[in-house]
Amino acid sequence: MSTTQVDVQLLKQAVRQLSREDRGLLAEWALYLPDTELRVEEAALPYGGRRYLTVEEYLKFEEESPNRHEYVAGYVYAMSRPVLRHEMIAINLVVQFQSQLRGTLCRAFGSNTKVRFKVDQDDIFYVPDLMVACGSFTENLEAQWLTSPCLIAEVLSPSTQDIDRREKALNYRHIKSLEEYLVIAQRSMEVTVFRRSDNWRPLVLTAPEDIFQSRAAQITVTLANIYEGVL
Repeated sequence: MSTTQVDVQLLKQAVRQLSREDRGLLAEWALYLPDTELRVEEAALPYGGRRYLTVEEYLKFEEESPNRHEYVAGYVYAMSRPVLRHEMIAINLVVQFQSQLRGTLCRAFGSNTKVRFKVDQDDIFYVPDLMVACGSFTENLEAQWLTSPCLIAEVLSPSTQDIDRREKALNYRHIKSLEEYLVIAQRSMEVTVFRRSDNWRPLVLTAPEDIFQSRAAQITVTLANIYEGVL
């Protein structure tokens, strides 16, 4: 038996010892793995192999690409394709938030809308799963991104959870208008709320009856509503 075959057998034995939930997480991680491996400067290819792109080059590439990309300080990263669970949670958020915001100066935006901001002198374009913006966004409805959201939510995926919990949690704080950042787990009922007014200390909600009540907009939603049809 070759070394590779032995390694495969050991891997199979290790997987069998995992719980059903952990095996599901491993399977989802494997599904995302190709896109995770490509979280490098994929967009540099049309520009002679250069790793660094200007904002203008990124925006042009994004218009021509069938896939979505995020831009961080000159580097362009391919976004992985979400599974149905992720999409259901994200849609629940948009539906719940927008239905409550009707008649107010605020609106909810899904993952087709980018947010643009700077950290020091670095330009950043992220594509959150949900944003809420109030008032000022109506000044330019032809824009392709928001610059002043008051709330941002990210639904975690195996390939992005470290980025969402660390990189984005820190970078989003540089958006002066942002008051709340929500990190939402997929496979377990867990919503972590970070608020500027609480010095970004995390508040973790885990029960179906737990309520997220926004301080930035007129929104009140239970975890049961967020995870409807999923958990």
